[in-house]
Amino acid sequence: MKKTEARRRRRWPRILGSTLTALLLVGAVLVTAIPTWGQKLESWRTHYEVTRASYEAKYGLWKQLAIPGKYQINGIHSTEIHSSAPGFSDAIVIMAGSGNDEDFFNAGSFRTIVINPITGQIKEIPTPWDAFCAGHVQLPDGNILVAGGTERYEDLNPVRAGGAMTVINTSMEPVTLPKGTIFVGPRGVQVRTAFDLSIAPARRLTSPQGNEYTVNGARNIWVDADKTGKAGVVKQSARWRLVTPGNIVYGQGTPITLQKQDFQGTNDAYIIDVNALKYVKVNSMDYARWYPTLTEMGNGMDMANSGLDNTGQVAQQSEWFNPATRTWTDGPVRGLPTYPALFLTKDGRLMYTGSNAGYGPTSPSWRSPGLWNVANNTLQPIDGMPDQSMLETSASVLLPPAQSQRFMVLGGGGVGQSNKSTARTAIIDLNQSNPHWMRGPNMARPTRYPITAILPTWPYQVLVTGGSQYYRGMHGSDNRDTRIYNVATNTFSWAANSITGRDYHSGGIVMTDGTVVTLGGNPLFGDAADTTPQTFNHEIDVYLPPYLFTHTPRPVIQGVPSVEQTGRSYVMFASQGADIKSLQLMKPNNPTHVTDVNLRDIAVPFKFLGGTAFRFTIPGNHNIVPPGWYKLYAVNSRGVPSVAAWVRIL
Repeated sequence: MKKTEARRRRRWPRILGSTLTALLLVGAVLVTAIPTWGQKLESWRTHYEVTRASYEAKYGLWKQLAIPGKYQINGIHSTEIHSSAPGFSDAIVIMAGSGNDEDFFNAGSFRTIVINPITGQIKEIPTPWDAFCAGHVQLPDGNILVAGGTERYEDLNPVRAGGAMTVINTSMEPVTLPKGTIFVGPRGVQVRTAFDLSIAPARRLTSPQGNEYTVNGARNIWVDADKTGKAGVVKQSARWRLVTPGNIVYGQGTPITLQKQDFQGTNDAYIIDVNALKYVKVNSMDYARWYPTLTEMGNGMDMANSGLDNTGQVAQQSEWFNPATRTWTDGPVRGLPTYPALFLTKDGRLMYTGSNAGYGPTSPSWRSPGLWNVANNTLQPIDGMPDQSMLETSASVLLPPAQSQRFMVLGGGGVGQSNKSTARTAIIDLNQSNPHWMRGPNMARPTRYPITAILPTWPYQVLVTGGSQYYRGMHGSDNRDTRIYNVATNTFSWAANSITGRDYHSGGIVMTDGTVVTLGGNPLFGDAADTTPQTFNHEIDVYLPPYLFTHTPRPVIQGVPSVEQTGRSYVMFASQGADIKSLQLMKPNNPTHVTDVNLRDIAVPFKFLGGTAFRFTIPGNHNIVPPGWYKLYAVNSRGVPSVAAWVRIL
């Protein structure tokens, strides 16, 4: 009996080993021979791996929000708001307009939603115009200025000839022409204006020599031929007359052709009232803009630059918005490609990193990085940018803390529908005596449209995720790589791969609880073979960074003044006392088209007073701390941030 029992015990390891081998073989067969089961097994394995505590503490975790179908829209633009509306104190406004869908544009279907990603509360806002490809920026009172958008979609194969015309007003009174006004040109060809048009009066001026002269009023307008096909073509520039009697107004037109017609912008401007959650009309811009950049300035004003005008040409005339009067005035003239990355620097100049969204001449004078003094309209070129020919669709970020005046450019690609892209990053320190670009660590792979988000942690970090290797995700090139850039060490570390691939028309927003929301994605095709029509990613994902998995309590801000001034000191109370290592003011995110030029994370000097009390000082330079609402984070020695407190800086 003992020998028999011993033989049985010796057989169990062999039987168990054979059974495990058989199970593994079956599993292998299932994985290789039955794809559906293989995918399920891989999904289970992946789910198990990424939800392990050790994995989350090192790489973080992605989750997906459940968005009801009726609220799923094309997230072209997004901006974080602080609202008094119940349920939306920390919310995201997602603006689609027509959402890059010409059928929606023709139907006048323009959409905006407000969502609280933390509670899931959602509300739709009636949208009175096509905000698709506008510019947007937070105003000092926390409301959101949205300016520009789409007046007409591009036409790749027009059936009516069209072109730009300069309408001249020779009278001393302003003239208004309604949409559809008819001009007659060579051979009796008739064209109609595409939009309403107001033309300033002529002015009598005196030269330094004492001679009087007259400057006529003039505005550009797009016109379409009355007749279809070649009958409406005019091959040369020509003078055009109004079909109605009178000669005080005439047109000077470029050739009227059947060539491709680009998108055309609108000059509409609205403010999102963040408390009433509605759009409010304000004075229109003087110039139409599609793909413009709005940059906030230290004096509380905002500057609009670039964008395609109402003839499909890049607007070179900038303009200023005054929030106090809600009016626009002309600024300096400078040629910049659309959605130029223009950041306010500590001395009031604008840092143009070279990042842009595409439209415009390819000449270096338009696309090379530099420091722009808007007061005297001079540009100081900055050399050393690696892969300078591939700055289109690159991301730019003002590295934290903002006082360091260090900027980073990530990825990008060739002009237009190019297959060229780069993994390059480049960094510049404006505090150096002779600033120039230095190569930074490469991204995981060549990437256009990368999403960047400054994390409220310590030491400072920037999340980099999404993008695609090719133009608008062509060839199925969306990637889910997520990396964290560590500012102090100038290195990348891996993070958990994202759930959803994102490319054109995507963005990321850091919430008050320290999570990161990503949304959007508008690939040119719906499959890797580039054979099916485009689709739009309606999924909204949330990334929980590693600092949320330390299994240690988060700091809690227990009291802080809600209104503060630059250069002034205040007392606040927060848990964890002496373990608080950093106070940070972060501007709300407002990304679109890889552009978020107003995002900044500002180091707040402070002194621990004992117990839970701290004295902190808001930096005194309004160019570092533009007026507006900020999120104040307290971060402990483990890099774990508090839930932010909203504070308004005057």
